[in-house]
Amino acid sequence: MGIQIDNTNLQNGVINNLYSKVQGYTSQFLNTDTREFASYLKNNYDSIDKNADNALSSEEVSSAVKKDSRSEELKKLLNNTSLEKMFANIDTDDNGSISYSETDPNGNLSGILKSAYNDIQANSQNWRNTAVNLTQNLCKNYYASSAMTSLATGAVSALV
Repeated sequence: MGIQIDNTNLQNGVINNLYSKVQGYTSQFLNTDTREFASYLKNNYDSIDKNADNALSSEEVSSAVKKDSRSEELKKLLNNTSLEKMFANIDTDDNGSISYSETDPNGNLSGILKSAYNDIQANSQNWRNTAVNLTQNLCKNYYASSAMTSLATGAVSALV
């Protein structure tokens, strides 16, 4: 007869464990200026999206920033990083515009975790690749710089 192991529970446990480890390493590397700017875009999304196409172009964002340039909070954010760099950080799918979901990294978590779950189902022997992919996706999703993504990926790779 033998013992049967429920792979679904095992895989869910692995995903949760990987997610916890990745969150621990990436949380200290997140680009807070970019996150705050993404929050500004999220809170003002409809008023910035002048052509109502559900995507913020660089021109729409630039125009909104110029209009709100008297905001001390916005000035502080733009003193640390250029508008173009923050736009590129938030445009996580690199399509030249910012969707609403890109302004809310937590809204993308279910897709990222589902992708990691599918990775484990497809190749249950190589969880290291899944952990590294999960780390890279979470770092990008939370606007971590490439240097920080590299550090987090290396740390998680060494752990797994």
